[in-house]
Amino acid sequence: MSEKRFPSPVRVLSPNSSLIVSTAWDAVEYLKRWPAKRGRDYRVALQHCLDALDGLRSPRAAQASFVTAAKRAGLLI
Repeated sequence: MSEKRFPSPVRVLSPNSSLIVSTAWDAVEYLKRWPAKRGRDYRVALQHCLDALDGLRSPRAAQASFVTAAKRAGLLI
C-alpha cells in the first residue's frame, strides 16, 4: 500500500501545534485523533482517505473531502 500523496500539503491544527498532512495515510492518522466533533464530514473524509489508500478513489478527491471536514470543524490553518 503506497501513501497516496496529496497534490499539495494541508496544514491543520493539532492539540499543541499545527501539523502538515501530505498523504492519505497522514490524513487517516490525523482523523484517528480528530480533535473535533465527528459528524458526517468526518466520516466522509475518513472513508475517502481509506478508499484512496485502497486505490478506489484518487488522492485529490480524498484531499478535497479531508479539507472540507477540517474547514467545517475549524481545524484548517
